[in-house]
Order: sequence, then C-alpha cells, then structure tokens
Amino acid sequence: MIHGKRTRSHPPRSFTDKMRVLVVTGTCLILAAALAISWLQTDHEKEIMDTLSMECMIDGQCIRIGLWEEETDGQYYLFLPACFKSREKEFVLRYDDGKGALKIDGTVYKEGELWKAPEQEEISQIELTGPLGASYMKKTLQVLVSENLPAMMLFTEDEEELLSPKESAGKKYIETGAMVLLDENGNIVCNNKLEKLKVRGNLTATLAKKPFTFSLDTPIGLCGMKPAVKWNLLANATDGSCIRNKVVLDLANESTSVYEPDAAFTELYLNGRYQGLYLLTEAVEIGENRLDISPDESWFLEIELDFRMEDDSLYVITDRGQIFAVNSKSPVSESETEQIRFMLNDIESALFAEDGISALSGKPLEELLDLGSWADAWLIQEIAGDHDTGIASQFAYTANQKKEPLYAGPVWDFDGTMGNVNTPMFTNPSALTTSIESTREEGNVNQNRWLAAMYRHPAFQKLVEEKYKNNFRENLEEMYENQIDRYVSKISRSAVLDAFRWNRERLSWMFVLPEHLTFSEEGDYTRFAALDCHVDMVRDFLQKKKDFLDRLWIEHREFCVVEVRNNAPFLNQDYNQTIYYWIEKGSPIENLPCMEQDGYHFQGYFNQKSGSLVTNRTPITEDCILEGVWSRTE
Repeated sequence: MIHGKRTRSHPPRSFTDKMRVLVVTGTCLILAAALAISWLQTDHEKEIMDTLSMECMIDGQCIRIGLWEEETDGQYYLFLPACFKSREKEFVLRYDDGKGALKIDGTVYKEGELWKAPEQEEISQIELTGPLGASYMKKTLQVLVSENLPAMMLFTEDEEELLSPKESAGKKYIETGAMVLLDENGNIVCNNKLEKLKVRGNLTATLAKKPFTFSLDTPIGLCGMKPAVKWNLLANATDGSCIRNKVVLDLANESTSVYEPDAAFTELYLNGRYQGLYLLTEAVEIGENRLDISPDESWFLEIELDFRMEDDSLYVITDRGQIFAVNSKSPVSESETEQIRFMLNDIESALFAEDGISALSGKPLEELLDLGSWADAWLIQEIAGDHDTGIASQFAYTANQKKEPLYAGPVWDFDGTMGNVNTPMFTNPSALTTSIESTREEGNVNQNRWLAAMYRHPAFQKLVEEKYKNNFRENLEEMYENQIDRYVSKISRSAVLDAFRWNRERLSWMFVLPEHLTFSEEGDYTRFAALDCHVDMVRDFLQKKKDFLDRLWIEHREFCVVEVRNNAPFLNQDYNQTIYYWIEKGSPIENLPCMEQDGYHFQGYFNQKSGSLVTNRTPITEDCILEGVWSRTE
C-alpha cells in the first residue's frame, strides 16, 4: 500500500510578519517602560537645574542668573538685583534640555525660549518632564527682588575649587575671572578682568558664606571709593546686624585725619548664584589711595595670633611675647629683621617702664611711638569693644625705617565687636577693657600687652581723653542716633534676602544671638529676618559705651575697678570668663551674673581680700577682685 507524503500546513506569510511586528513592538514597549522607570528613578533634577540660568541683557551686557534651592522645603528661588525693581523681568531660559523639558505654570519652555517672570512675588509652579511626558520634579518657584544696593557679579572658571574647604584653608589664588558691577539702576559701572580672586579671612574663611579678595587688571574706583587694584568683600557671616565693620570704619574715617579703609554695601553673585549681602572694602595695603608710605623705606607690621602663624611668612616676637607679622612683598634680610626686632623691643621697654624711658636706647615713649595715632587706635578698639583688642588685626608702620616713630593703623576687622563677642569681658560696655592686659585665659600667649601698657602712662591717658572729647564723642553720638538708621534703611531688604539665603546655617556662625530671638519653622522667606534685633544690640552697646566714657572722661567721676572671676567647672575656660566692671565709688554692682547648671550650686561672689560675700546690693568703695564659688550637688 502506497501512502502519499504528508505535508505541514503554513499560515499565510502576512500573518507571520504581523506576529514578528507584535513581538518587536512589545519588546520595545517593555524596554521603553523600563527606561522610563529607570529615568524616573534617577535624580536628573540636579543635572538640569544646575545648568538652568535666566539670561537677560542689562546695559548691553549679557547677564545670567541661576536659581537657588531652599533644601529644607525643596523650593526654588530667583534672587534678582535691585535694578529689576523698575525693569521688565523677561529672561531667555538656558538649560540642558537633552535630559528633560522645563515647564513653568503649565507651559513648556524649550532651551532658548523667552520667559516672563510674574510680578509681586507670585509663586509659580516649576516642573521637569522626562520620557513620554512623565513628570519627575514638581516644585514652586518664587522671584525675589532686592532694593537700593549695587550688585557685584564675579565669574571664575573653577568655582568648586575656589569654595572647597581645602582651598579655603590655604586661601589659594584663582588666576582667572571677571567682574561686572551693576548700580541699583542697572547701569554697568565696571566690567573688568580679575587678575586674582581668592577666599580671604581666617575663621570666616571656613564658613559657607565666604569672604573674598580680588584684584583688577587696572586701578578702578568702585562704589564711590578711590581707584585701586585690590579690594575685599566681607561676608559679615558672624554679624547678624551686617553693619559692625561699616560702623567702625566710618567712625574711624570721620574721627581721624589719617588714612582709614572706606567701605560700601553691595550684593554678590558668584557665577550667577546669589551669595547675599556683602561689604566691599578697600584693602589694607601700601599703595596709591591707600596707606601712602614707601614700601622700600618703611616697615608695615601687624599684631598677630600665635595659631595663625604660617611657615612662609615672617614674624618678629618681642621679649615679652608680642607677635608681629612683617608684611612685605620683597624678601626681608636678617639684618633688617634684627632692626625691626630692636625697634619693637625698644618700644616695649619704654611701654613697661614706669618713667616711660627705654632701657635699650634711653629714648622716651613719645619718641618711639606716634602717640596721636595710637590714641586713635586705642579709642577705636575701646568704643567697639573688640574681642581681638591688642592681639590681632592691629596694624602699625614706620614712614621711615631709621628716623620715624611707629604709627598705628589702619584699623581693620570688627565683626566680633559691640556685644557680638566670644570673650565675656567685652560684653560689658561700661568698662575700660582696652586697659586690661589679661584679655585671654591664663597661659595663653595672646594678650593685650601693648595697648594696656600705653594706658598706664598719664600723658597717653590725657591724649586719649582729649581725642575722645574733641574728635570721637560727637561722631559716636551721631552714629547711634542717626547714621545707623541710614544704614538700615539702605540694607533692610537685602538683609532679609541674605537671612533667608543662609537661614539656619548662619545662626551657628554668630558669636552671640540677641535675647528672645526666635524663628518660625513655617512661613514665607521673611521668617528668618532679624535685622532689627541685631542692630538694637549694636545701638545699645554704643549708647552705653558713650554714657560710660562721658562719666569717666567728661564728668571725671571716681570709679572702682572690680574684677569678677568665673572659674566654674562647667564654663568653657578656653575663653577668659573674667568680667570687669567700672563702678562709681560707693555704688553697688548691677546685674552680677549668676551662672548655674544642674549638678552645681552657686554660692555667690566673695571678695578675695576680705572674704566677704558681695551681691548686687553691696556698695563698692575700692578696687577689688571677686571670685565666684560653686559646689557640687548630689
């Protein structure tokens, strides 16, 4: 039996093709879904938002400003200079649109398209979308505009390196950059290359809000100040009032006849990112429109702290341990170093001699020191209540190495003043703290030797009193009664934006916070504004300081000096906890501190000489030392 060959039936070719298409399509859809899920699970927000900038033309110059994210609530803010208060807020959006699309208030904006910002601080919705239109970031955007101040915009190629903690510690120069300065009306008043840009300062260099030094390629006058190459930008990060440096520099300029640095408020942007309210100052240096002495024929010195001494700098330490940095752009020979050392020891010998005559040269103090400039410097330190008095940031110079006496100045560095101090003795304005030598804890080499010794000489005391009466007193009164209000009026809006920009972080930077200072955890960007209470600290300190100095030097009332020692084991003795009081003879001390802590019982203050208990009601009839006594409790 013969069987025929069996054959397998095949579907039509069109059906096979359709199946293949379906399989490929399904695979692609699965892959696309997987990619979309992967995209959504990847944080592309930072990648895109870091590239986003708002571009506009101001006075013929292209300016780009980036957004800032408040990390606590995750919302975005655009800080605009004061000139935008009276101009259209239209921007070309610049961002990397290869990783997503930007949507504002429901409208998609491609890279290079025009966006008009809302008016009156309205809150917009800002969104990023990815594959298939899926949203992976949806937050708010608010535009905040400043007032009254110019805006300085610095540009550098390596911002990350500039701001890194490592580079801040070394204060390395960044050799490339540019600077654009806009006035409050939107006029470009400076557009120049930056020869140098670096982080400056010591403690302040370690904080997130960095201070800077920059040098232009040619001398230019900025913000009404005289032309120069080198300038400083003080962040005032530790000063909640933002005005302490400005107050003292202006008071020094108004009360002395020699060169003192000038300063002006400005707002700072670094590579388009808002940095906050700053104080632009002239640099303390030898040069035209600065300290007018010959660098080749003069010595320029600075009293310095021992822990700031650097290996590549020159220091001279006197026989009594006062440290002086020698500021010189050219090498200083050993012979010249010894001349500087002899000069300083010669002065120191006269300072600590009862008759004011140096045992080294036989010269009187008035031939070795320019007493007038040192009286000015002494008064500025005393009025400010500077916790660095006599131990740091005190400059001095000779106009001629062989013939001239040592002059004091220019003045510098006053953020830690007027109650914002980490040494308790300087919190009391009714005390002559610049006359105290032991301003640091026992054993600390950094002490106020020189300024304290000066005040022990009657001729110097008399000169200080005369300068206070004739030069400083009226300016001091004008400062706290009127000038401070003018500062506040100018910076108040910027201070609000600055407080919000650095908010909680800045609280840890300040040495002292005003009493009863509180912030709401919720609310708008103004919830961190506290300028008024910080300014009140400054005003109150200066007013009390003037009242005290008037009673001491104008009315010539008789005072007793009371040294109150606080050696409580629970207090940080890295800072001198001693407080000094100048008490009118026969009057009691008011507001003696009562320092208590769980585990300790405060027994009171006892007179070291008599052993008697002294309270706020005890009349003081002579100079004395009071010692606090604490006992442990179970």
